[in-house]
Amino acid sequence: MEGVKEPLTPTRASYHHGDLRRTLLETALRLIGERGPEGFSLREAAREVSVSPAAAYRHFADKPALLAALAADGHGRLASEMERAAARVSPSAPAPARAVLALAAIGQAYVDFAVRNPSFFRVMFGPAMRSEGFIPGCGVAGRDAYQVLGDTLDQLVASGAVPADRRPGAEVAVWSSVHGLATLLVDGALPLSPRQRGTALRVVARHVLLALGCEEALVPPAPEMGRGIHPPHHAAGVDARRKR
Repeated sequence: MEGVKEPLTPTRASYHHGDLRRTLLETALRLIGERGPEGFSLREAAREVSVSPAAAYRHFADKPALLAALAADGHGRLASEMERAAARVSPSAPAPARAVLALAAIGQAYVDFAVRNPSFFRVMFGPAMRSEGFIPGCGVAGRDAYQVLGDTLDQLVASGAVPADRRPGAEVAVWSSVHGLATLLVDGALPLSPRQRGTALRVVARHVLLALGCEEALVPPAPEMGRGIHPPHHAAGVDARRKR
């Protein structure tokens, strides 16, 4: 997992200068992967790292506080990955094309983060989201994921790739589309290979950009979908109907 430090060996002697807090977060993340966010208690997390519940409570008031801290950490990681993805877009490309590529890049980073870090993703957009939401200043450049998206959309307008009258509210449409794809992948409802995920994301990006009024010359061509883009149960149903 990018940016995650190596887990500590759970011995009492290793806990100093805030190490216990970090280890509790890492342990909670592992337990979420095994049992889901509701499948463990703060006391159990403390027991997993061989400390008393009282030691854990010195760092987190309760389990919701632990999950909120994980959500904040995840949002910071997500925003940073999106920022780095946008920064990798070639500066030599014309401004409109660069803005289009940046939008595709941050969408790819969002989906990749979700697939690589399903436990983080579930906590970030689960009950902890209600207490924390997006975390101002959580990314490397002081932005959260929503602000990264907003700035990228502003660049689309400033470059002339998207008409200004399509800008209001565009964050909701774009975020919903990419987040929906990420959720389907994380939950296994759309089990795709890495190559198929890339194809699906290009389809989403193309539809979003066209809906925003982007010039078709700037929009990546429609990829070959292929039958593999469908969930297996759906594809099986299609095959059965075709045989009739």
